[in-house]
Amino acid sequence: MPESPRGGTGASGEHRPLRLGLLRCDDPVPELRSICGTYSDMFADVIARVDPSVQMDTFSLPDDEWPDDLDAYDGWMTTGTRASVYDDAPWISRFADFVRQLHAEGRKMFGVCFGHQMIAHALGGTVQRASHGWTVGANVWKIHERRPWMDPSTDEIRLIHSHQDQVLTLPPGGVVLAGADRCPIAMLAVGEHLVGLQGHPEFQPEFVGPLYESRTELLGADAVAEAQASLAAPCNQELVAGWMLRFFAG
Repeated sequence: MPESPRGGTGASGEHRPLRLGLLRCDDPVPELRSICGTYSDMFADVIARVDPSVQMDTFSLPDDEWPDDLDAYDGWMTTGTRASVYDDAPWISRFADFVRQLHAEGRKMFGVCFGHQMIAHALGGTVQRASHGWTVGANVWKIHERRPWMDPSTDEIRLIHSHQDQVLTLPPGGVVLAGADRCPIAMLAVGEHLVGLQGHPEFQPEFVGPLYESRTELLGADAVAEAQASLAAPCNQELVAGWMLRFFAG
């Protein structure tokens, strides 16, 4: 793997660590939290495996925790959630406004799952329930368009999914970076400052295995068995986490 990205250069010319804000939109149910911790813990773990110097502060949006100093951060990441971007909840509406502010000011955001969908939704794209239902397990996407921060380069990505909503149409100015038959817009970009990713670089098999098992009645036994079997092959969590850090480092 190439040298870890750094945050940039401070006033005195020294390199400083990246400082990222994580917008937490949910957390696992308590019985699953004992496996890998909170969603914040999962992000911190995968990011630290790529670059342990990265500083990350968490803001719980459902608890009405919002940053008051956007200039203090090199960019923003999001967790997933059981909610939908079109739900009628005050924090979701405020999150849409926040994404529009980031876009207007050219600030960087790498939205994961719910955040990916929110970029599309807030800026005029379409997010709906997928006609085929849930997408779970490890899924492979083809890279359609490369960006400089996608280093090391690869032709396809394998990540864990857990969603029934997905982006159906892009917002104005959006482009598809990666996709698959089951999820055609699996990765999108708007300009050079907003990127959305439907898969989960923070998820590990030891967490999603029990998660899928707990949803057997919802997903169906066959779908759970297929998803569990897909977890045997390695995924690209650290590769994608490295891409995220390179994106923020510019």
